[in-house]
Amino acid sequence: MNFIRSAALGIIAALSLATASAGILTEATRTYTVNLNIPDYQDPPQTFLATINDSLIYSLTQVQVSLSLVGTASGSGFASEMTVLLNKDLGSSAMLLNRVGFSGSDLIGQSYDGWNVSFSDLAGSDIHLASLGSGVLTGTYQPDGRVLPTDVLRPEMLAVFNGGSGNGDWRLAIADLELGGTMRLQSWSLTLTGEAVPEPGTWGAIAALVGVTGMTWWRRTRRAA
Repeated sequence: MNFIRSAALGIIAALSLATASAGILTEATRTYTVNLNIPDYQDPPQTFLATINDSLIYSLTQVQVSLSLVGTASGSGFASEMTVLLNKDLGSSAMLLNRVGFSGSDLIGQSYDGWNVSFSDLAGSDIHLASLGSGVLTGTYQPDGRVLPTDVLRPEMLAVFNGGSGNGDWRLAIADLELGGTMRLQSWSLTLTGEAVPEPGTWGAIAALVGVTGMTWWRRTRRAA
């Protein structure tokens, strides 16, 4: 009986080792170069697919996105015409941009030329409220997160992906909702952070420990018989 208890404790210890070895991993940034003009008044959105099948993350804790979306020529963009959404596996979506500057009292928004920005839920500023007279906005911002551009609540933040795997089909959808300004998607990127699958060497050590424990138990039961 004492041996069975010891064997059980050994297996529990092995599983605990697997959990401890998983840890939190931030994977290398995956960048997707596009260099494609978004047609003026492009609705429904134009979609750009990135399929990830080599991520070690089984439970996301943070997703960061970078975006380079600027006027096709200097001064040709119009920021508040654009919406940009990130979707995972045709399920959860985060609204990165939603007609920035729009509010109940401002139905024109911002006319600057686009973005070379990063999005993180942990950033200090909401991109919807960032203003710029002209040129291209830079820096790190919270995503817009609004279902409608005049909303106050922001349910569609990047946290909607937390708990899911890093692997899957990630889609960036871009819509130009007004005639006039024209934009070019130069590139976008994903940086994934989350709980990672243990390295193969760790699983090998766990399998060996469980195997030795099982073999010892089998031998002891054979002798007892």
